[in-house]
Formats: sequence, C-alpha cells, structure tokens
Amino acid sequence: MFLPETYRDAVGHAVRATVLRPVMAMTRGSADREGRYADASRLRAERDSLVSYLVGQSSMAAENRELRSLLGFRERLTYSFVAAEADRLSGVGADGTLRLSVGSRDGVKPDAALVTAEGLVGKVWRQADETSVAIDWAHDRFAVAVMTVDGETYGIAKPVSGPNGERMLALTPVAFHTVPDTGSIVVTSGDGALFPRGIPVGKVVGQGQQEGGWQRTYYIRPNVSPAQMAHVLVLGDPVRAPSDQDLAAAWGIRLTETQVADTAARAVAPDAATPGQPARPQPRPQAPRPRPRPRPADPTPELPGRPVFPGEPRVPEGVAPPPAQRIPRR
Repeated sequence: MFLPETYRDAVGHAVRATVLRPVMAMTRGSADREGRYADASRLRAERDSLVSYLVGQSSMAAENRELRSLLGFRERLTYSFVAAEADRLSGVGADGTLRLSVGSRDGVKPDAALVTAEGLVGKVWRQADETSVAIDWAHDRFAVAVMTVDGETYGIAKPVSGPNGERMLALTPVAFHTVPDTGSIVVTSGDGALFPRGIPVGKVVGQGQQEGGWQRTYYIRPNVSPAQMAHVLVLGDPVRAPSDQDLAAAWGIRLTETQVADTAARAVAPDAATPGQPARPQPRPQAPRPRPRPRPADPTPELPGRPVFPGEPRVPEGVAPPPAQRIPRR
C-alpha cells in the first residue's frame, strides 16, 4: 500500500487505534506476563541459593564451635582417646546408632565410651578394622551406672520417653527416702568398670511415674543432644596414675571428697544400682557391766555369846551339854 508520506502516519495511527488495538493489547499483555514470570523465577532461584548458603554457613559455624570446644577439651583429658566423625544410620532398627570413622586399627576397643565437650554420648557397639558402630544414650540397649555429684543418690540410667514424648534417661531404682534436687548434675559412678567415673550425663528435671514400693524414678535430660554428635572422642586407657582416673575435673565438676576414693571400698546400699561387696561388720563396743548393788546392813545388834537355837537346853559356858536322849521305837 503506497500512500503519500503526509497521509501514511495518520492512517497507520487510525488502524492501530481501531482494528489492531485488541491485537496490540494481547501482545503487550503476554510480554508483561512473561516478564513477570521470569522475574519471579529469578527471584525464587536467588532466594533458594541464599537459603542454602545460610544453612551451610550455620552448619559450618556449629561445626566450628564443636571442633573448637573439642580442641580445648582434649587437653584436659587424662585418658587416651581417638577423634572420630559420627554419621547417624537410617533404616529399620537403626534408631540411636552411629557409624564412626575409626576402627580397631586406630586403637578403638569394644564398649569404649564416647564423649564430647558437653558430656557422655554413648559407647562402641560393634567394630571393624576401619569403621565402628556405636550406640548413643537414646538406644534401647544403652544403660549406665550414675550418681549425683553429692554422692547421695546412685542408680542406673536408661532411655525412656519422658513428658510430651521427649526422649530422656530414667534414673532408677532410687530409694524412697532419697530425693535428688531438681537441676542436680548426674555423672557416671564408675560402677561396673564400663564407663570411667565423673563423666557428665545430664541434669535431674523431675520425678517420673510412681512405681510403688520403696523406690522412685527420676527423669534426666542428657547434656548432649542428638544434633551434637557429629564429632566425638572415643576414650581409651588412662594415661596417668590410677588416682587420676576420675574424669570429673576435665568438665570442671568437683565431686564430694568421700566419693573420690576407690569405688570398690564403698559399701553399696540396698537400693544401689550395682551390687558390690558388702562392708565387713564392725565389732560392737561392749556395754559396761553394772556395778553390784550394796547389800543392806542388818539392823539387829550382834550380842556376845553363843547363839541358842529353839529346843536346845541352855548350858552355861564351860559346862558340857547333857547327852542326847534316845526315844525308843514302839
């Protein structure tokens, strides 16, 4: 269509404003929607990248804090140890199990204790040459002999479901007359020679369900949560004198002086968790013998002469008595 230049712009504008107006509107709308969708996808991708970066940074920061705490804690240990990375296993029956990056070639022994800078984690369950499988405190087969730092309460701590379904440890059996205070620190007692004495386990948070009889149960919230088990220390043998086998000082805990002595020499109460050698009976001191009572004095005055009994003749002194008369028998 050939039109003079003076009429071309006017005709084009009239056509765009009338006939092509709907087509122009649809084209402009589709372009706007495509731009908005492109912006949303770009913003969503940027948001996801930022979230993943922040999550990675938070996990790295937590890992750095955990490693720094372990570096400062390992210098206070009086036991040999092997540092290990722990990965939580998944699957049926794998609750509370960890795979360790160390094995028997690294010096890991069966039933060795696992600790962190916060306290007890668990123990080695199975081991191979290069890896090991451990159970933490939440595993059904886990049990540890514990006591309060004041040495007044002893028992066995086992995993249970506490209030609101929270996974905790139950301290049992506890004598009915023993009442640990809420917030009391619970450490390993060393009974059974499986876990060294003095490793922090948790704190008492309250009394459990009443089982009747003369015993009670108390809930313990562990110091180490499942999220803090990525890096652990596997304990070995003590590297110092036997008197330094108490690990409470490594965590800054001071036990009662009566409990620092050898555990085997302690007499185990009837309500204690682990039976031990009974104490030798001490001889009772003999009671003093009562003094004999004084005899009462006879008020009758003593008369001079020879006593005369009834039926005897009275004979003066110096005279022989008459012979006794015999009575003939009839």
